[in-house]
Amino acid sequence: MRNTAKNRLINLIRKKLSDRRGFSLGELLAATVILLLASQVMTQGMTFATRMYNESMTRSHAKQLCSTLTNVIEKELRYTTSVNTDTDGTTVLKYFSPTYGKTESAFATVDSDGNKADETAGGEIAVQLMAEDGSFYWQKLISSASYSSFGLKARVSTVTYDKGNNIFFVELQIMDKDAEIVTNRFQVMPVNTVKLNQD
Repeated sequence: MRNTAKNRLINLIRKKLSDRRGFSLGELLAATVILLLASQVMTQGMTFATRMYNESMTRSHAKQLCSTLTNVIEKELRYTTSVNTDTDGTTVLKYFSPTYGKTESAFATVDSDGNKADETAGGEIAVQLMAEDGSFYWQKLISSASYSSFGLKARVSTVTYDKGNNIFFVELQIMDKDAEIVTNRFQVMPVNTVKLNQD
């Protein structure tokens, strides 16, 4: 009796399976199209996510670079003792660098090889210093590695000095190859008495 019931069940399963003819060509095409659309959406989503991640990391590193450069520039100007300005008396052309002990110092933009770069394009911030023989050279404020990780560039747009209030006004910009990312306008109050246009 058990064998009969078992045989009936096996025959029933065989009959059910033999009635199934599989997928039609239309069903296979529809499944393929759905799979292709899903994979395309996933690819575009991953591309978008990667781009947004890279932009976020670039912005983050630009802010960090801006903060580091701001600290170094503040230190330079906070402890300076003399400044040479242009004819209008506000734009700083040269200053005494307390870090390097040089009087003919000036902020400039240089390329990765240490040559003066186009100010509008940006580069690495350096201080122009005068050697003992009277020639000028560039001393980078921070390591080149700080810029290179995300292809960042920087420039000091303006440095002005307000004699009446004894304050330096600085504008620092950080950019990448596409556009300006961060602009920092900050003030520095020197701790020493600043002498103007002392030759």
